[in-house]
Amino acid sequence: KKTEYLILALILAAAAFLRLYRIADYMTFLGDEGRDALVVKRILVDHKFTLLGPTASVGGFFLGPFYYYLMTPFLWAFRMNPVGPAIMVALFGIATVWLVYRVGKDFFNSETGLLAAAFYAVSPLVIRFSRSSWNPNIMPFFSLLIIYLTWRIVTEKKYGRLFWVGLLFGLTFQIHYLATFLLAAVGVYLLLFVPLKE
Repeated sequence: KKTEYLILALILAAAAFLRLYRIADYMTFLGDEGRDALVVKRILVDHKFTLLGPTASVGGFFLGPFYYYLMTPFLWAFRMNPVGPAIMVALFGIATVWLVYRVGKDFFNSETGLLAAAFYAVSPLVIRFSRSSWNPNIMPFFSLLIIYLTWRIVTEKKYGRLFWVGLLFGLTFQIHYLATFLLAAVGVYLLLFVPLKE
């Protein structure tokens, strides 16, 4: 156990370093990031709260405002510097590394969890998207959390806790509309493995 936790700590430390080191120099700040920062600035400075989130990339509809309010304390703490929300996304990225370990461990074994977390921690593409504040960049955390919680609920037969999965889905839909496909997959899983009567 001590060796396992030591390796996990090293993986998380590497993940944190690769995501947070000189983040201000490596983060992306383009049109979408600027739009989000301006909306959150209006929330903080002008107290103009919103029930509309970012515009979806297809279809011309709006997502929910959850991501904006998630950004708010970080933009406030960094005095309107957009590096604050980028750090928020990096922290979600580090948490996702731990979640990958936990899922791998519980689904298979500790070695699988550590190996999967190590690969995810050093993946160049994952690191790149963990360094900038853009709403799809935190989807891996919420998607994997929903999958893991659903699996735990079904295996432990504690179906009352599906309320929390529903709540997470509500938040995830506000992050990105691709959560629709995840809902379909989780729905099929529940239909196959949750008995209609105990």
